[in-house]
Amino acid sequence: MTPSIGRRKLMAMTATSLLLGLGARAWAQTYPGKKPIRIIVPYAAGGSLDAMSRELAVQLQSRLGQAVLVDNKPGASTMLGTQIAARAEPDGYTLLMASSSFVSSTIFYRKPLHKVSEFAPISQFANDNHLIVVNPTRVPARTLQEFIALAKSKPGQLSYGTAGTGTSPHLEAEEFQQMTGIKMLHVPFNGSAPGVTALIGGQIDLMFDAYTSTGPHMKDGRLVPIAALGGSRLAALPNVPTVAESGYPSYVRGAWDGLLAPAGTPNDVIARLHTAVVEAIKDPQLQSNWAQRGLEPIGSTPAQFTRFLSEQVAINEKLAKTLALQLD
Repeated sequence: MTPSIGRRKLMAMTATSLLLGLGARAWAQTYPGKKPIRIIVPYAAGGSLDAMSRELAVQLQSRLGQAVLVDNKPGASTMLGTQIAARAEPDGYTLLMASSSFVSSTIFYRKPLHKVSEFAPISQFANDNHLIVVNPTRVPARTLQEFIALAKSKPGQLSYGTAGTGTSPHLEAEEFQQMTGIKMLHVPFNGSAPGVTALIGGQIDLMFDAYTSTGPHMKDGRLVPIAALGGSRLAALPNVPTVAESGYPSYVRGAWDGLLAPAGTPNDVIARLHTAVVEAIKDPQLQSNWAQRGLEPIGSTPAQFTRFLSEQVAINEKLAKTLALQLD
């Protein structure tokens, strides 16, 4: 290749790159256009993450000036909906509402349907407090100590429901059993809502689940909380002690919630979505609603969320070794 031909080729490549870059920025500046934005929720409707997603969607719609739709895609312990989001066009019009199982499923399953690297983090927008909740007609225990004694007297007989195999409630329960020396029967569902329905109906004995899903059923006594899993008591349930203060100080658990886009989504679009999320969770009514349900707004940056996810991978890898749990 002669020098002149080489220079012409380099100039052409540079011009093409500049045009592509300018085109991407121009396109990002028009985002969102007339196309609705779809948020995939990998759980059944009616659960904790679904409720948050719908509240956040309303706030995002007003800030982005475009329709924001929630699309429930439960199945395969959240991996079905997550895989659909991963394969979507990286244009900012298909997003994923993720929770702790987004990471744990990639560690605990032998053949996970997605990778963490297939997504571009937008923001961790909240932390969700979890509880151990029982059906009072099936479980007479009203304190954690009473419950553990009951479970030890009936090894393998008490059934607990979760939002799915490999989800954070499932892992919380597995770790709790290992820590206390009890054995229970796991009954997974495609989200919190169907599990809560089964718990109220007496098909299962208890759940490890979010206050967002179970709280409304505590007022009429259909469900009874016996312990909070977080580092402090819930403001809405000041008389319910934590597992940590009930004799197990190292056990502090809960779930995180965040918004992601398919990898390759333009940075300008990610930044636009992040700004909208941060503005949304500052809404006074949304904050009031979340506080009543034990939710903590976060609003991390994409960079902070990326680091957080890396930390979660390390935590789950360590937990997988501790539990010696491998899922198919």
